[in-house]
Amino acid sequence: MAWVKSEYAGELAVLATWLVALAPWSVSVFQVSSLTVVALRFLPFRFQFIFGATLENERPFLWAWEVARFQESPELTLAGTLGFAALGLFVLPFVLSLYYYFEEERVGARLPLDPVRLFGILLGLVALASLGATALFARYFPGVTFPLGALLAALFAYLLLTIERT
Repeated sequence: MAWVKSEYAGELAVLATWLVALAPWSVSVFQVSSLTVVALRFLPFRFQFIFGATLENERPFLWAWEVARFQESPELTLAGTLGFAALGLFVLPFVLSLYYYFEEERVGARLPLDPVRLFGILLGLVALASLGATALFARYFPGVTFPLGALLAALFAYLLLTIERT
């Protein structure tokens, strides 16, 4: 059974890429003493909300390249670096999706492989990097960490790689 008709595969590739851009790749909720912390990690930035106190030097917003420098342990530095690598990997499919949206035939003619498959491969790499970062963050933080956008990217990668193109 086909999930998507072949003629709509290009549109799905573009839409999937944009949805991955909008979804947080990781969501963490944990408690430390009387504080509740909610961290939303998007590819380009992280929001962290701390409920129960106002902390000195609190940084609720960090860009992806700042997260690795802001961490205090080598494991979290690696997690932040993997998150930044996921952003770096994502730049290519995102820019390609903008071009593909307007020039589908031209992009299809220039690439040596099917653009839909290329989107699937690139989103799969983003999923791997963000899943790795999520796993490292989950080991360090108590509570629950859910790889929302990472799983979404993996799901879309699977769908794009299994579409039968005619």
